[in-house]
Amino acid sequence: RRKMYQYICGMFGGPQQYDNAQLRPTHYNMNITDYHFDAMLELFSQCLTELGVHPDANKDVVAATGKIRKDLTTGCTVRMELAKKNMEKGKDGLFKRLGGQEGITQFIDRLYDLVAVDNRLKSKFGGKDLKKMKEGQYVYMTELLGGPKVYKGADLVEIHKGVGLTDYEFDCFLANMEKALTGLGMEDETVDEVIVTSEDIRAPLLNRARGLAAHAKLVDGKSVLERFGGEMNVEAVVEMMYGGFRGDPRVRFFYEFTKEKLEQWKLKMTQVMVGAFGGAITYEDSKLRTSHYKLNITDYHFDAFLENFWVAAELMETESAVIQDAVDVLGHVRKDVTSGCTVRLEVARKRVESAGTDGLYEACGGEEGLRLFMDKLYEHICVDSRIQHYFSGSKLDAVKSVQGQYLSVIFGAPIQYTGRPLDRVHSVMSISDYEFDCFLESAQTALREVGADGSSIDEAIVIMETARRDVLINRKPHDVRKTQEAASAKSVYERIGGDGGISNFVEQMYEKATADVRTKSFFEKNKAKVSVHKKQLVSFLSKLFGGPSSYELSDVRAAHYTLNLSDYHFDCLLDIFSSVFKEMGVKPRDQQDAIQLLQPIRSDVTTGYTVRMEMARKNVEKGKDQLFKRLGASEGITQLVEMWFNIAKSDARLKDAIGDSIDKMKAGATIFLVELLGGPKAYKGRSLGEIHRSIDINDYHFDALIGDFSRALLGAGHPDNLIDEVMVTVEPVRAEVLEKVRAAMDSVLMRDGKSLLERFGGDMDLETAVEGMYDKAVEDSRVRFHFEKAKAKQRQVRRKMYQY
Repeated sequence: RRKMYQYICGMFGGPQQYDNAQLRPTHYNMNITDYHFDAMLELFSQCLTELGVHPDANKDVVAATGKIRKDLTTGCTVRMELAKKNMEKGKDGLFKRLGGQEGITQFIDRLYDLVAVDNRLKSKFGGKDLKKMKEGQYVYMTELLGGPKVYKGADLVEIHKGVGLTDYEFDCFLANMEKALTGLGMEDETVDEVIVTSEDIRAPLLNRARGLAAHAKLVDGKSVLERFGGEMNVEAVVEMMYGGFRGDPRVRFFYEFTKEKLEQWKLKMTQVMVGAFGGAITYEDSKLRTSHYKLNITDYHFDAFLENFWVAAELMETESAVIQDAVDVLGHVRKDVTSGCTVRLEVARKRVESAGTDGLYEACGGEEGLRLFMDKLYEHICVDSRIQHYFSGSKLDAVKSVQGQYLSVIFGAPIQYTGRPLDRVHSVMSISDYEFDCFLESAQTALREVGADGSSIDEAIVIMETARRDVLINRKPHDVRKTQEAASAKSVYERIGGDGGISNFVEQMYEKATADVRTKSFFEKNKAKVSVHKKQLVSFLSKLFGGPSSYELSDVRAAHYTLNLSDYHFDCLLDIFSSVFKEMGVKPRDQQDAIQLLQPIRSDVTTGYTVRMEMARKNVEKGKDQLFKRLGASEGITQLVEMWFNIAKSDARLKDAIGDSIDKMKAGATIFLVELLGGPKAYKGRSLGEIHRSIDINDYHFDALIGDFSRALLGAGHPDNLIDEVMVTVEPVRAEVLEKVRAAMDSVLMRDGKSLLERFGGDMDLETAVEGMYDKAVEDSRVRFHFEKAKAKQRQVRRKMYQY
């Protein structure tokens, strides 16, 4: 009791009074199985409930305690699994090692001598004819332990019906068997094999035909399966779990299936659960062990599996009590799923403990073998799309050299590691369990390719596994609920209404875009082109929103590169998109998700314009005098304006806004453009805003004028880069010309006489928002790189963001 208190006190954050290193050796030779550990967790949870501990705290305590499972159960698991492996070769060897018929007789005699004086078993054996019992046991145990098949007695279930044996009494009986065999001088391996063989009769002796799990969870005569909602609900939970697994870095590595294998997995998982929950058994429990034995599935992974199950069941609105019973039932397959990994890694660990790593270094081929291993390893990881981004760049050879040195040292090479500590090296990375598992997979493959044997590979993986904590120094808690909700959510395509909904959206959006002066010039086309463009938009949006479209999103940039679409235009389009969504009755959350999917397309749509304008701007910054000369000075610009106005006169888009006044504008436009494009300062007229105040001109008209001017430049034979420079120089004029339009747009910042800052809540709220945004940005892997700075620098950036 004192040691348990000391250990738990330290584990929960109190004073450390227990040497944690003693936990595994203390329990190693005890026959503590997962069944016993689960029973202890259940009792612990019950006590916390009785003490009035909050359910969330109770759950956290049980989860924290569950992390020591491996330390308590590994010894028993390894011994039992190794014994089972030996038994699979045949029991005749065990029968001989026990001394044949004579040896088993001595064993039974000694066993019943112990049972007769064991107070724990008096209620079952006291007053009974032990001599008669022994005679039956001689025959039964002879056959059970590999001797001739001569037992013709009654079935064990019938014999023990009504006896009321408990797990406690069976464990006591097994403990006496172990004492009897040890007293007769049997080797530990032989004792383990006898215990493993006897363990198989626990269920029939305790009248549990299919084990404790499902039958012990009957409530009001209903099985776990019935209370869970039947097989269809199990199928739905399995579906949701898979979505969670694909986004859970702890277990994702084990769930990367082909489409065909995925369907097989879902079917088998459903069959396992249905059978375990009390339904029809269509999947043999024995297959679980063989199918998982060679996988490196640990208790850590199994706990992640159970957490995903719990959350999936909660999302299906299953009662907590039913979920708990289902988790208890599933806990019974833990050993079948994890024992292979546990045994292989424990055997490898013991080899390292007893012989050191020198043997592994030599088994891998020494210095030359490790060099070949590193070459093979890097061949794999550099082409593995899952982790190759960590292994690229000009310093790759240096990374490979240091990593090779580190692995050589931990494999037993007689050299010193001279690199930085692993935790420091990886402190700037955010490597996940999934990526570490991918690396280990490549390491296993490379070791096989250089000829390492199975035991050496296991040993190497055990040693590399010890580095996981330092490599995953930035590992963050995984939000299972958030992942499953996202995975099980319908796509935006489905939520908007599929093809029909998107087609309807495109029709309405197109109508608004052609009526909106800000975007009209990009959507005005002849009927044939409009029809084609609409079809392309439907296909594009279907693909982007998660629908069955063959549109290649990589084509977006090429299609828009030569168009003069800026961020301003893109924001206008998003504004139109939002208004159409509202009119269609699309839910606010769905509108938000759709706009979020559209935002990443911004760069593809605007990059062409942005790059051309930026290059032109850099040239203009060198001085407009060169631009003036390249345009042919005043004479060239005058001719250019003449061509421009001739084109504009026949432009139907400008007729209503400018009409007959276009000729009057020519002289003033010529003087203004000569000065604007780098010529002598001769313009003395009114401001552009004042001139255009009486003219009903908007973005659409301005785009038309700019387009006509571009055609005039092209017609005059000027190169593309010079045209871009002219456009960059002329574009700022838009705001001045459209003064009243801009004023109307700026008024958005004012509502009911209050500025946006006032409506936001003032300086204090804005400062709090900036602080919160910065903290979130530092945690967000998409932008973290740009916000990770020293504290002093962080304060500067936060202040400047607030000021801006």
